[in-house]
Amino acid sequence: MGFKNFLEKWFPVKQRIGPDTVCIDIPPELYYKELALYTGITLISNAVAKSEIKTFKNGKEVYEDDYYLLNISPNPNQSSSQFWQDVINKVIREEDGAYVVEYKGNLYCVDSCPVKMQDTINGDTYENVSVNEYTFPKEFKAKDVYHFKLHGQGIGILMAGIGEEYGKLIKSASTAFKKSNGVKYKLKLDNVQAGDDDFNEEFTEYLKTQLETYIASENAVYPEFVGRVLERDEQKVGSNSATELINIRKDMFEMVANALHIPMTLMTGNITNMNEIVKVFLTFCVDPVADMIQEVLNKRAGVNNWKEKNYYKVDTGKINHRDIFDLAQAVDKLTASGNMCIDEIRKEVGYEPLNTEWSRQHWMTKNYVKIEEMMQAIEEGREVKIE
Repeated sequence: MGFKNFLEKWFPVKQRIGPDTVCIDIPPELYYKELALYTGITLISNAVAKSEIKTFKNGKEVYEDDYYLLNISPNPNQSSSQFWQDVINKVIREEDGAYVVEYKGNLYCVDSCPVKMQDTINGDTYENVSVNEYTFPKEFKAKDVYHFKLHGQGIGILMAGIGEEYGKLIKSASTAFKKSNGVKYKLKLDNVQAGDDDFNEEFTEYLKTQLETYIASENAVYPEFVGRVLERDEQKVGSNSATELINIRKDMFEMVANALHIPMTLMTGNITNMNEIVKVFLTFCVDPVADMIQEVLNKRAGVNNWKEKNYYKVDTGKINHRDIFDLAQAVDKLTASGNMCIDEIRKEVGYEPLNTEWSRQHWMTKNYVKIEEMMQAIEEGREVKIE
């Protein structure tokens, strides 16, 4: 979902100028809350989009239609990244999460999924399901719908109430900042001029032309007439610092970060220890979302497929950037211990498998011995030689 579409969805469109330009009326006090939410949602959706949804058939990984839909393009209008961004946005923002339906071999994250009939035992029935301007001409059973829901209540719903109170604080701080940092003048007039009826019309034009131009211009000359004295008003109201606004913005970002379990340093971009921060982000934020997606996909596939080892698995291992030179020692150990074959390792680090007989074999160095032989040698008090 583009940023323009994102804003159009949550705020009323004020004016359209051409096909790509939209003027949207957003209250200034809501900018911080929306920016914080958008930042958090983008971080999570980008991480999920970078994950690989693996498909298994009879316990073996396969690359068929399902893999293409989930990892490349779910429908003619979207890439998988756009699709999962829509899903994550609705999961976080909307109280009932996100609904995805399959229609004519494609997947669609729908905008509306009304319940026609509730059935606690056999599952609900949905009708008038729609996406964009299109309404699907069929009913959907609960077993045929992917329902992604992570929290009991959408974070966006909770943040809306908090945002109202913080909006008042931001508006108040902004008003005080403008007042204290604005430049004000006092115009002293001769009593005779102030009481002259003909003076009112002339004075109005005088304010519009000379005074406003003088105050707004960087370099200007003010002609001061006899009986008119212009003085700067040095009175200050409130604080002359933007610290209050900065603190409110920081507090809003911290609340969103806590609600979504995102490290604060990742929200602000002030990262000093990338590896540790990303590990925390993946463990407490991304992995629960990935588990939810995996569970919903397997639930939709049904128990019979699960029994036959036909299932989905969301792999978040490729989210963190991997430098092959930093991984050299670990790659060597994985190969030497026989844990992974060369093709499996090449796939993990982002290279294409060789698909040869020897690259699919598992190898092991001679620097290993069976634990039974080691224990027997200890009991007999003899030395065990490792070749």
